[in-house]
Amino acid sequence: MADEKLFNYYERQDVLPTFGNFKSAAELDAYASQRRELFSDKLVLPPRLFRDAEVLEFGPDSGENALVFAGWGANMALAEPNRHAHPKIETYFAHFGLSERLRELALADVEGFRSERRYDIIDAEGFIYTVQPTENWLGVFHRLLNPDGFAVVSYYERYGGFFELALKAIHAAGKALSGRPALETAKTLFDAKWNSIPHTRSFESWLMDVLENPFVRHRYFLDAAALCTAAHEQGFDIHSAWPAYRDSLDVYWHKKVLSADEKLRRAARHLHRSRLSFLGGRKLYLVGKADAVAAISASIETLVLDVDAMIDAPFGESLPRVTASLASLREAIRTTDILADDASDIETIVATLDSFHRIFAAIGRRDAPAVTALTQTDPAFINTWGQPAHFLVIRKRFKGS
Repeated sequence: MADEKLFNYYERQDVLPTFGNFKSAAELDAYASQRRELFSDKLVLPPRLFRDAEVLEFGPDSGENALVFAGWGANMALAEPNRHAHPKIETYFAHFGLSERLRELALADVEGFRSERRYDIIDAEGFIYTVQPTENWLGVFHRLLNPDGFAVVSYYERYGGFFELALKAIHAAGKALSGRPALETAKTLFDAKWNSIPHTRSFESWLMDVLENPFVRHRYFLDAAALCTAAHEQGFDIHSAWPAYRDSLDVYWHKKVLSADEKLRRAARHLHRSRLSFLGGRKLYLVGKADAVAAISASIETLVLDVDAMIDAPFGESLPRVTASLASLREAIRTTDILADDASDIETIVATLDSFHRIFAAIGRRDAPAVTALTQTDPAFINTWGQPAHFLVIRKRFKGS
C-alpha cells in the first residue's frame, strides 16, 4: 500500500470516480455553468483566460473538466495514468465536437509526465494531495508553467477534513460492532445523512471515494498554511483560493507593495485563525488574543489526529481522547471571541460537536443501537459536512520578482 497511488485504487475497483456520463449539450452546459461560477467568482480565473491558452490537466479521469476548458477555447493536454479512462475521454471530445482541442493524451501521472512544452495553466483536482511530498508536484508544475502561469489544485485540507475522518471512524466502529459488510453498515449509519443533500454520484460511490478510500487519511491531508509556504519556496505566489487564503479584511494603501515573504506571513496568520472555520464549514473566524487562538488551533490538531487513529483502532486508546477533546472544544468555543455571520452559526458548531461527542461516547459504551439512532436522527449530525475540499490557485513568479 505504501507505494500504491490513488489511480491504482480506482483501477482495482474498475470504475472512473468522476464519470458524469454526459450525453447532451444541455448536460454539459449545466456542468460548465457550475465551473464558470467556481472559476470566475471564487478563483478569479474567468473563462476568457482559457481562450487559446495551452492547458495541461493532470488526472482528468473521464474528462468532464477538460471538456469545459476546451469549450472555453483552451488547447488541452491531458495526463491520465488510468488507461481505462482514455477511451471515455476520446469519445467525449468527439461526441461534443471538440476533438481538435485535444492536443495530447498521455498515459502518465504527475511525476511520470515528460514534455518540453510549457503551459499557461495547469489543473490538478481531487487527487494531488496524495502525491507526496508536496514539493514534488510543485516542482513539476514550476518546470512546466510559463512565467506568470497559473496552477489550479483542489485537495483535502487537514482540518476541513475532520468530519470526513470522523465519519470513517464511526463507520469502522459500526463494522466492528455489527460484524456486517461495509456497504450495509454504511447505509445503516449514514442513509439519512446521504439523502439530506443533492448529489450526482451513488451511495456506493461515496463509500468507495471516502469511507473505504485508504487515501482519505490524515497522513495525506495538507495543511493550508504549510502548502502555501511550500509553494512560496518553490517560486509561486497565491493568486486565489476557496475558502479565501488571503485576509479579506486587510486594508492598506493601494500603492504599498508587500514583499512575497510579507504576503505569506499575512496569509499564514489568517489561515491559523481560520482553522475552526475550515472544520465547521462556515465562517467561525478566531478573532481573540493570540494565545487563545493558538490553544484552539492546537486542540483541533490533536482532535484530528486522534479521530484518524480511530479508523484503524475504533476502540483503542484514542477513543477517550476524542470524546474528551470534543467536549473541551465545545466549551472553548462558548468562551472564545469568534467572528460569525450570525450567533446561530456558533450555536450550530456547538450542537455539532455535542452530537459527535454523544456518538463517540456511545461507541465507547459499545452501544450500537444508540450510535445508529444518533446518526439517523440527529439534525446536527445529518446536516454537517465540514469544508474538506479546498481550491488553491498559485501563480509562477517572474524571475527576480
